[in-house]
Amino acid sequence: MFLGNRAGVLLLIPVLVTVYFFLNHKTNYYLAETTANLGLWGETVVFPISGNLIAAFLICTNALVINWMYNTNEFLERNSYISSLLYVVLMSFYHSFYSVDGLLLAHTCLILMLYQFFELRQNEDGRRHVFNGAFFAGLAASFHPPMVALIPFILIMIWNIRPFIFRETFLALIGFSIPLLYSGLYLWYSGHSIELKILEQVTNYYKKQTDFLVTAVLFTLLFLLSLVSISGKMQKSSIRLKKLVRILWWLVAVGILFGLGDFLFFRQIERFSFLMIPLSFFLTFSFNNKTFGIAASVLFYLTFLYSLINFFL
Repeated sequence: MFLGNRAGVLLLIPVLVTVYFFLNHKTNYYLAETTANLGLWGETVVFPISGNLIAAFLICTNALVINWMYNTNEFLERNSYISSLLYVVLMSFYHSFYSVDGLLLAHTCLILMLYQFFELRQNEDGRRHVFNGAFFAGLAASFHPPMVALIPFILIMIWNIRPFIFRETFLALIGFSIPLLYSGLYLWYSGHSIELKILEQVTNYYKKQTDFLVTAVLFTLLFLLSLVSISGKMQKSSIRLKKLVRILWWLVAVGILFGLGDFLFFRQIERFSFLMIPLSFFLTFSFNNKTFGIAASVLFYLTFLYSLINFFL
């Protein structure tokens, strides 16, 4: 249904999110955190219902914005709504899906950053979009401080579409710095500390790491099928689409680096969730390949089925 040109299927996204929340509520598989780590903005007490509602709203918003970017930038010749479904299913394996925290807010900011950068054009004034995109990236870093390391990737993404223009680069640095300046002042004024460990409750976390290994195999197989389709698509695509795909590749690099750092230093896998943003774009290509489309569908259904039954294992 999501591969067709029927926008009405997007109404099923909130329904699917509700199903995941209902299953988690019945099994308590992903334990609710009593506080939300908001990075430089400190920690705040989170009531389960409000935390769930805000998280569900952000997940749905992220999925719909990703799909909007996918269709408006014509990654495929016809509209498709599978990218929104992929984001929801892939994110359902991460704790941030079920309760709002700085990581999920950083997801939203990064997606808004991509939206701004995707609006850049080679021969048009890009100052507004450069500033806004860098501002959202800085906002993501304020909610998730390790993302301060994102700034060189931000500049590369901009230069990938636009020629080097000193004024635009300077605006990007200013836009990135403003949220960090205000959140840094708040950090100093409030006197709270920065906690880099995402999850404090680690009950059954080894089981969740097993989930990660299982899903990583499924994601990798899907991604390999996508690579074949992407390479074929890029040979016939416009120069602009090639540039947009390169931006997503840089975001893949960011997700891998943050995920590996999270695993090595904290033995957690939550930061791998940043990979779900570019994968929501890339994995869509595998379903439209005549040779591997059936195999991609089978792998997706296996992933979707596992996302539902893993609550009861």
